[in-house]
Amino acid sequence: MKNATEILKYAMNMERKAQEFYNFYKDKVSSKKIKELFEGLASMEEEHYSILERQLDSLEKNNSFTEINLNEADGESIIQNKTKDLEHVDFEYDLSDLPILRMAYAMENDFATFYEKALEQTEDEQAKYLLSTLAKWEREHRDSFEEEVKNAMQSTWFSQSFYPF
Repeated sequence: MKNATEILKYAMNMERKAQEFYNFYKDKVSSKKIKELFEGLASMEEEHYSILERQLDSLEKNNSFTEINLNEADGESIIQNKTKDLEHVDFEYDLSDLPILRMAYAMENDFATFYEKALEQTEDEQAKYLLSTLAKWEREHRDSFEEEVKNAMQSTWFSQSFYPF
């Protein structure tokens, strides 16, 4: 179970760093909608951290994962709701937010990849369930940012009469 412990510790560190990222940049972005999205994501990353922490405690005390029900996916609906809100953001006025959105995309992509690779290294059913759920959530975050980065870039291109395709 040493490998599982290391996976959980690394994942907890990632989730904490993501929370710090969103808390820091929520006050740096120009767009109110992106600020709200980052506030929601910071809270979500804290939830992810807590889930991982409970599993690590169980693993260290009982040498096994605890059975969990992660239908807490309701909390993940915030990403879809906030992403829908982002459709109304005028990125012409929020171009300074683009690098921050790109960093958020890269971070979420790294997290999804980590959870997918960690999933391949475990045989415990509860661990697989946990890691696959976290991978799914991180892919949803990543995909939302990918779409927003694409929209922001295209908006900028068009406003500058630049058509790269």
